[in-house]
Amino acid sequence: MIKDLTDETFKKKIFNYEEGEDAPLLIPQNTVIEFWVTWCPHCQAMRPRFEKVSQLHSDIDFYRIEMEDYPELADLFNISGFPTFVFLSPDGTLHRTSGEMSSQELEENIEEAF
Repeated sequence: MIKDLTDETFKKKIFNYEEGEDAPLLIPQNTVIEFWVTWCPHCQAMRPRFEKVSQLHSDIDFYRIEMEDYPELADLFNISGFPTFVFLSPDGTLHRTSGEMSSQELEENIEEAF
């Protein structure tokens, strides 16, 4: 199941970026975050695929955050294209990919990241 993030829930569930670079990562398990915008047709196409893949992994947290409302988060992750998927491990390892892809390609990215 995918949970929507706001700026405040991002700070409570992922990390509080306002604390600076030393802010602790708060995720208890591997996490995938989709950064998207409402006007993007590729983001709309990814919505059911992301949902499908999220249902296959009870051991991974899945989130979405709408970037028009939270552009500071796009800056934080240097996101310039949509959708962008960020894969975070509790140890701080980060992997990311951008653009529309098949469910299988998203699954391959998850396997590569974790």
